[in-house]
Amino acid sequence: MEVYSPLVKPYANRPKKRLGQHFLRDTGIIDRIIRWIDPRSGDMILEIGAGNGALSSRLAPAVARLVAIELDGDCIPRLENALEPYESAAVVNADILHLDLMQFIPAKWNPQQRLRITGNLPYNIATAIIEKILHCSLPVNDMIFMVQTEVAQRIIASPGSRQYGYLSVHCQHHSDVCLGFKVSPSCFVPRPKVSSSMVSLNPKQVPKDPDFESNFESLTKAAFSHRRKTLANSLGKNALFGPVVNSILQLSGIDGSRRAEDLSVEEFETLTRIYKENFKSDRTATS
Repeated sequence: MEVYSPLVKPYANRPKKRLGQHFLRDTGIIDRIIRWIDPRSGDMILEIGAGNGALSSRLAPAVARLVAIELDGDCIPRLENALEPYESAAVVNADILHLDLMQFIPAKWNPQQRLRITGNLPYNIATAIIEKILHCSLPVNDMIFMVQTEVAQRIIASPGSRQYGYLSVHCQHHSDVCLGFKVSPSCFVPRPKVSSSMVSLNPKQVPKDPDFESNFESLTKAAFSHRRKTLANSLGKNALFGPVVNSILQLSGIDGSRRAEDLSVEEFETLTRIYKENFKSDRTATS
């Protein structure tokens, strides 16, 4: 049995605050993350923010293909060194937010493999990364991320709770979500001021109507744009939905005096369907 030090080796490069870097150093937590991901021999894993390879080097020998994406060029030599023993691993120096996933992933992926995405996401762009992947139409099996605990709680929040908002509705509309375990700030270098948590999103494998999705996003954003106002008032202030808001609410059977944070994901889907089937004009929904 291999015995690991409680901490990974010190990092050669200094973490960069502007990139939101907090390198995971506790090997016990890394082991726990690996168990939660449960990598299999038929998986292709896209790892976002691979850093110095602490997680990558554990994933690579367990999967068919690992693509480790890292923006910080200073991390690349150490990451390449960590993955050098594994022919099936590739290192990509790139910004995930600027990658065209619809072109990038198919070029490196065998469709017979289970496509999975993971990573310790930078706090400052975690929600942008998650939203980008949710908009991708590729058959992603699951996403398992470490994010700021506050973000994780927003993703899995239920209607009526303080954390429930647009991100909750957006993620739960597209995926089945699950909150994992917390990770203490002491497990990172440098030590962040907040705790982190693991969260998983399992995309719903159903056909998507781009027109419906566009309207769903626009309507949900409009509903949450004025949190203290009623649903009727919030939608009423929107140029797209305002002229027909009373008719949408009446046909849906949803009380316009309720607030957006009290509506379920299914009710937002109902509002969108009513709008699309009865009032959608030639105008394109905008965010």
